[in-house]
Amino acid sequence: MKISIEWLKEYVDLPESPERLKADLSMQGLLVESIDALGGDVVLDVEVTSNRPDCLSHVGMAREVAALYGRQLRKPPAKGDLKTGGERVPFAIEIADPELCPRYTGVVMDGVNVGPSPEWMRRRLEAAGMRPLNNVVDVTNYVLLETGHPLHAFDFDRLRGGKVVVRRATPGAAFQTLDGVERKLDGDMLMINDGEGAVAIAGVMGGLDSEIAPGTSRILIEAAYFQPASIRRTSRRLGLSTEAAYRFERGADWDCTVAAVARAAYLVEQLAGGRVAGGLKDVYPAPKAPVAIPLDRRRAASLLGVELSDDFVEATLGKLGFALEKRGEGAWDVLCPTFRADMELEADLVEELARFYGYDNIPATLPPAPTAGCHSPVYVLENAVREALCGYGHSEAVNLSFAAEADHLEFPPAATGAQAAAEGGGRVAVRNPLTEETKYMRTTLAAGLVRAARRNFNFSRRDVRLFEVGKTYFPGAGGVPSERNALGVLGTGGFYDANWASGEQAYTFYHMKGVVEALLQRLRVRDVSVEPLQGGVPWLDGADAACVKAGGEAVGVLGTLAPALREKFKLRQPVLLAEIDLERLAPKAFAPVVYAPLPKLPQAERDLSIVVGKELAFHEVRTGVEGLGIAELTGVRLIDVYEGEKIPEGKVSLTLRLTFLDRGKTLTIERIQEFMNAVTAFLTTKHGAGLR
Repeated sequence: MKISIEWLKEYVDLPESPERLKADLSMQGLLVESIDALGGDVVLDVEVTSNRPDCLSHVGMAREVAALYGRQLRKPPAKGDLKTGGERVPFAIEIADPELCPRYTGVVMDGVNVGPSPEWMRRRLEAAGMRPLNNVVDVTNYVLLETGHPLHAFDFDRLRGGKVVVRRATPGAAFQTLDGVERKLDGDMLMINDGEGAVAIAGVMGGLDSEIAPGTSRILIEAAYFQPASIRRTSRRLGLSTEAAYRFERGADWDCTVAAVARAAYLVEQLAGGRVAGGLKDVYPAPKAPVAIPLDRRRAASLLGVELSDDFVEATLGKLGFALEKRGEGAWDVLCPTFRADMELEADLVEELARFYGYDNIPATLPPAPTAGCHSPVYVLENAVREALCGYGHSEAVNLSFAAEADHLEFPPAATGAQAAAEGGGRVAVRNPLTEETKYMRTTLAAGLVRAARRNFNFSRRDVRLFEVGKTYFPGAGGVPSERNALGVLGTGGFYDANWASGEQAYTFYHMKGVVEALLQRLRVRDVSVEPLQGGVPWLDGADAACVKAGGEAVGVLGTLAPALREKFKLRQPVLLAEIDLERLAPKAFAPVVYAPLPKLPQAERDLSIVVGKELAFHEVRTGVEGLGIAELTGVRLIDVYEGEKIPEGKVSLTLRLTFLDRGKTLTIERIQEFMNAVTAFLTTKHGAGLR
């Protein structure tokens, strides 16, 4: 909001320098961003927060200055009598939708001479960032910047039927606004109509057919109060932001309509020669009462950490326009002024007291704590995940928790999550989404990570390592959404760069598998296995996907992004994904550390090459061998896979490295051979394996 110092001085004495005023207002919560010289005037650019619509005007800012320095606030002159004995120009106002328009005030003036505004008004409008047009339109803009309440002036002779009707728009209708653009309306938008059709979009912009023209001699000046949410919704849907809408959607003063019309009528009379021809009509079917809030000084002291006197409370709120009725020592019923639309709770009143007590006068003290704080279990697990993955070269991504319809179709939740499986992939809808991309809450982290990778590709970043720790959302019991903590990991590009000793190696399924296994090992999760995925996940390639298990329970999935999605997102290289359900993993993490002395006797390794069917997973081989009950068997590793010459069609050669150790005595060749014979017999009988 641009505030002219020259204009401000009309309402309050202001001997302070602009620099002093800037510092003092900023300490009151009204940050002055800049001081600019404009001709012979000085203009302050004040950042007004969305909860202070009362400060979006010169009178509102003067009220703050008067309260700050303990001075008298002067109100601008207005026309005292808007009634008329015999109406020369009769007119009517009808409110068909009092929910969206609780109040509408208007007066008709004739004998108006439309022309240029005087120099002082043009200069002030330009200082505030508005372009002067003519004396009638400039008066409405001037009163808006002065009082903060938007007004509009219609050419009365263009209002068919001599009346104004406030009602919702006809769905699908078109309307041409003052800027010459034709706009499509819907049934939720409030319109100002005459006897035959629409003439303005309520609270946003007037229509082209009723604008003030050089030949206009009779005008209708109107001021209204509209429901803030309705104006905001209309402004956003039409993509039309105006000074009027900016104020209405934040909460205008519902008790200011008559005063604003009276001020505008006074200026039109002074600058354009107009006279009241159709007396004031104030349609107000259900008067809105001021907000009343109980205030207790003891609760204020507990919030602020300082004791306030009764005199300070009464003086501070009194000079800000609040009315206090004492109901005991240190207790009041506070009647809030109607221009303070932000007043709802006792804490709002306490905030006003804090502003004028001075935030810098409130001592900084730590709140007392009966016990020392400690990290929550969720924090400990998530922090360990972050430290591990950052150490593995991954960067943390933070994506929105919202999802579009396409996200749920293309990235349904993995069936390993207990909640997802129970709800059949249900989703939580957002009641009032801002865009189509935020209609639902996400059920998986994969969609956001894939989009983040695509953005990196667009900036020529080929090697991408990302992870995200966040929540996924599912329908819960009784219609209450439930949240689940999850971990998503993405890897793509080269596993390491090419150098003089070796060429570049692409990031593959086995690299992602290694990252997940290393992470779970770092988290001290026991009995981890990666097995072929049964049932599949639509966003993973069925031929290259696996299920991650801990303690025999599925806790996540990993694999390559499905080819169809890779094509849809125009990704030119394979993308590997993993998603872990941290809710299921948490009870298995941080198992106690068990220490064992280093073996005094040597271990023995033997390699075994077998030929088996290609469909056989190594996991089945290892699990079966480990289940033979050979206590001396301490490790089973796959060290080579071979397909080619002398290997039958549909078969593959696996080379296993078996490690044996007896901590009590040295292993003999005979005993080792017995173990190897047992393993060979099992593989031959169970899997039809042949020695190579």
